[in-house]
Amino acid sequence: MLKILADECIHQDLVRALNKAGFNVLTANEANLKGASDDFVFNFGVKTKRVLLTFDREFGNFFRFNIGKSAGIVIVLIDRLQKKEIIKNTLSLFKDMKQKDLKGKLIIISKTKARIRGF
Repeated sequence: MLKILADECIHQDLVRALNKAGFNVLTANEANLKGASDDFVFNFGVKTKRVLLTFDREFGNFFRFNIGKSAGIVIVLIDRLQKKEIIKNTLSLFKDMKQKDLKGKLIIISKTKARIRGF
């Protein structure tokens, strides 16, 4: 089962859908990370070995974040997606993934595909 850290920008509908699908989701609010810096959130994800799920593109900055040390970073590009598409695309990506499959990877989910890059 994937262990996920949902950044504070992730809406509750997506968190509920992930929980309902059986994923272990810890929200930034539950982890007392509300208002925390991106660096702190990233390091918390690394320390707790949770895949960081976010809408914040800044987490894709591999010059700033050592993605190779992370349990994985998943960025959902929400610009042209409706809420139902965000949920469907995220669940589709995670459904067959194991924690080890995401380790050290940056995954970008867009409207029609997911791009995966290892570090």
